[in-house]
Amino acid sequence: MQKYFVWLAAALLAAACTKDGNTIFVPDPNEEKASTAPLVTVVYDANALGDHSYNDLIYEGVERVAQELGLRTMQLSPQSTEEVLQYLELMFSQMEAAQDSVRRLFVVTSPGYDEFIRKNNHRLESNPNADLLYLETRTPLEGKGSTLFLSYYGAMYEGGRILSALEEAHGLLIGANHQTPAVTDAMQGFTDGYEAGLKLLTEHQISLCHLSSTYLDETGAEGFSVSDTVAMRLLRQWLKDTDLLIPVCGGASKTFLRLIGSSFWGGNIIGIDVFHDSYYSPYSIVKHIDRAVAQSIRQWINDGAMPKHQLLGIKEGYTEVILNSIRDLYIWVPEGYTGTTAPRLTLEMKQEMHEEAVRKEEEYEH
Repeated sequence: MQKYFVWLAAALLAAACTKDGNTIFVPDPNEEKASTAPLVTVVYDANALGDHSYNDLIYEGVERVAQELGLRTMQLSPQSTEEVLQYLELMFSQMEAAQDSVRRLFVVTSPGYDEFIRKNNHRLESNPNADLLYLETRTPLEGKGSTLFLSYYGAMYEGGRILSALEEAHGLLIGANHQTPAVTDAMQGFTDGYEAGLKLLTEHQISLCHLSSTYLDETGAEGFSVSDTVAMRLLRQWLKDTDLLIPVCGGASKTFLRLIGSSFWGGNIIGIDVFHDSYYSPYSIVKHIDRAVAQSIRQWINDGAMPKHQLLGIKEGYTEVILNSIRDLYIWVPEGYTGTTAPRLTLEMKQEMHEEAVRKEEEYEH
């Protein structure tokens, strides 16, 4: 109650009357003024945040660079496709109509709304202080806005080469769906690297290796999340014939990793997007989307504009394969192994595979 009266007294003191009875308001000199710092607004795909993977990396990257540069942020996590489109329309409307001099950057993280973005990005041309960063597309925008694409092909290729160098390795590629190019490109890269490695093996060694693939969503564009109940059922099914899982399926990857690490499943899993330093994860294929988005924001602030289109990948260090320190380059000893030494990946072998992956990604993207 005391706080109410203090507020009321302040309000009355801030008002005065002229002799004609008209009320005038005297601004409070201690009142905080609205910030004019640049504003970065990020719109995610439906239910994307909280995946402990690609989307959470973007969130963290934006917040870090905002603190570094003194920016304001607004990160929007829609609950449905319809809500995503509402947010997109709202952002375009606000940036189109803004009359102040505040710099505003609008970041769209998903290529799932490509048609809407390309039909509406021209609306920003009337506002010289507004800009757009559109992620995960190889095709530059016509008109205003910049695009950023992180190629996963090279890092996944290197990951496939590593798997082919291991004796008696049985891998299962798990894609979210057939519809998302980032998923299919990554799976293609891993498969190409694996098959390239097989060419260096003897017929007997090849007979001991196996790589297959499956999708969590066979018909649609989902498959980036999975419940614990469904994940456990799938793990029981997959790990009957598989030593290693390669889950290219966003947040679902984290679910599989957590369940394998908390129970005895007898399998291993590769960390995807984010490094996983776990005994059950011999190596990780990492995508530094947080660094890439942060760098684009720095370009927007420090250089005054972002490049029209950026293609970044393994050569630039925005994707990479990281070996698990727990394994100390010994990937794993297969059950029943009778050799004199454990299967081993040396640093020299990995460097050769890395250089090959850089070349292959350049060929793939150009």
